[in-house]
This record gives sequence, C-alpha cells and structure tokens, in this order.
Amino acid sequence: MRHTRQLRDSLPLLAFGLLLTFFSSFGQTFLLSLYVPAIEALLGISNTVFGSLYAVATLSSAFTLPWLGGRFDHMPIRAYTLMVLAGLVAALLLLSSARHLVVVVIAFYGLRLFGQGLMSHTAVSAMARYFEANRGKAIGITTLGHPIGEATLPLLVTLLIGGFGWRSTLQFSALSIVVVVLPATLLLLSGARSTLKKFEATSDTDAAAMPHQSIWRLMAERRFWIITPLVFMTGYTNTALFFFQLKLGEARGWTPEWVAGSLSAFALASALGMAGAGPLVDRLSGRQLFPGYMIPYVAGLLVLVFFHQPIAYPVALLLLGLANGSGSTVKNAMLAEIYGIQVIGKVRSVFTTIMVISTALGPISFGVLLDANLSFTWIFAVVAVIIVLTIVNGWRRLTS
Repeated sequence: MRHTRQLRDSLPLLAFGLLLTFFSSFGQTFLLSLYVPAIEALLGISNTVFGSLYAVATLSSAFTLPWLGGRFDHMPIRAYTLMVLAGLVAALLLLSSARHLVVVVIAFYGLRLFGQGLMSHTAVSAMARYFEANRGKAIGITTLGHPIGEATLPLLVTLLIGGFGWRSTLQFSALSIVVVVLPATLLLLSGARSTLKKFEATSDTDAAAMPHQSIWRLMAERRFWIITPLVFMTGYTNTALFFFQLKLGEARGWTPEWVAGSLSAFALASALGMAGAGPLVDRLSGRQLFPGYMIPYVAGLLVLVFFHQPIAYPVALLLLGLANGSGSTVKNAMLAEIYGIQVIGKVRSVFTTIMVISTALGPISFGVLLDANLSFTWIFAVVAVIIVLTIVNGWRRLTS
C-alpha cells in the first residue's frame, strides 16, 4: 500500500516521462518515413541514396549519444530537458526549410539524436533514477508513450501532410513542442519537486563516493558483454523484419493490407508487455528477468520459420511485441540495479548507441542475405539460434 501511495504521489513525474516518450515519435523512423517521398521528389534522389544518407544520420546520432546522453548525470533535469526540446524544435524547423541534401542530412541527424535518442533517454533515465521500489512500474508506464505514438501519430501526420504539405506539418510539429510539451514539462516538473528534492538530498554523498565510470571502463567489464548481445539482437531483428515485411508478405502470398494490419498486434502486445513487466520487476528484479524476456521473441521467430499461413504473421508479431515491450521495462530497470542510478544517463546512452547501430545494420545485412537468394525461413532460423545463444549467455551471473 505504501508503494502504491508513493507511485500515486509521483504522478507528475510519470506524466512527464509519458509525455516525452510520446513526442519522441517525431524522431522515430515510423513517422519520419512519411516525409520521405516528398523529400526524395524535392532532391531528385533514389531510395537507395536516401536510405544510405538516413543510415549515416542515424549512425552519427548514435555515436553522439554517449557524450550528450551522459550529461543527464550532471545537469538538473529541467535544464537537460529544455536542451533536448530545443534541439528537437531546431531539427524540425531545419528540415521544414531544407532545400539542399546536406541540410536534410543535418536535420535528420538532429531528429534522430534529440527525438528518437534523447527524448526517450531523458524519460526512462528519470524513471530509473527517481524511483526505486516502483522502478519497474514507472518505466513500464512511461514507455507506453511509444506504442501510443505508433498507434495515433502516423494517421494524424498523414492527414496534415495531405491537407497542408510536408513543410507545414513539420512546422506544426515544432509548434506543438513549444506550445504543448514545453509548458507541460515545466508544470509537471514543478509538481514533482518534492520527489526530485528527496533524491537530490541524498545523491551528492553517493555521487562523491562513487568511482568515475568512463565509457571505456564500462565496455571492459564482463557484464557489459553479457548484456550487449541481447540489446543488439532486439533492435537488429525488429528493424530488419519491419523494413522487409512487404517483401516477406510477397514471398509468402500475404496481401500488403494483411501485413500492414498485423502491425497492430505488435503495438498491442508491446504495450501489454511494458505494463505487465513492471510489477514483475518490482517483485523480483530486472537482473533476474533480463535474459528470459527474449524467450517469446524466439517463439515468434520460430512461428515465422515453420508456418507460412497468413495468420502466422500477427501471431509472430504478438510474441515479438510481448518480448519487445517487456524487455524495455526489464532492461532499463536492470541497468539501474547493476550500474547504479548516479551514472544511469551515461550507461543508458551507451546501450542506446548499441541499439541504434543495430537498427542501421539490420536492414543492410538482411538485404545482402536476400540478394544472395537466401530465404526468409533460413534467415529467421539462423537469427533464432543466435538469440538462443545470447539468452544462455545472459543467464550467467551479472556481477562486476
């Protein structure tokens, strides 16, 4: 009951996190892809060229994340959030005015860094830092902003582009950050002042006693190489599957409408996984649950290996989404448990970098394998075996 009351008293902070994860959609591929046809037509470039430039922007943002993401540990949360929001607004406005290829790449770099990367990073790092007894529930509630954004924003943005054009839609998006997110952020953080002060009162002593945690030192630890493969394989497989899902459907005789409609199964299961994993994390721990959350993921891949009927795709996506959603909660809670909340910004930014790199490499490597005439069945089987090995590796004790 006491923990429930603490969670209720921290509603402003939870709403702050949910707000940021929802608006992180402005930098996510599922939303940015809606602007691609107009930008390609403007610049007169091919899908291949645009995809390569987008990968460059994504990888560049990934390599910036450890530095800028680590600043979360050293700045007041209000100042850090305002910096992230300013960066996202600037990137949206830059893309809306772009007429040259270089400007487009810089704008996408900013959108991927401040939108996809740092908006989510700020929200989840705040939950991991300021919650302890209810950390799993807090992360699960906050990350619900991702599937909510996936379910609502694409249709809205599509309608705005059709009615006002892509440049005006980007400007509307920037305006929504200034008019909605900025004042809401200031209001919610003011409402969470008691929670924040309670943490700050004890954090200075803990921070002074804690040794410096450099990125290279982090990567030299055994536990880093236990965690990394699972983080990498999730982003790698998710992105590659969704990138080639229409080709998969064509190969198996599924209609494009069926493939697109099946995505709702992934979003629903992901949301359920995020929310459901929270109480389990608080009852057990992220460390205990960490490897096991990928078992449904392997089951989903095996459905795609052994069953080619249309129903196989939504069933597989349900299993993949369940693992993806629960993994988001479990992984972030586990990082706070293992590395401590004082360096959560730096630690999360490193693992986010790994995830972003994996999302860039997934479509490329799947494309190479498909061009070599390897079937989806063979590819999914190999990936399933690799993930099983990473689960076994992950069950080793995560100790220093």
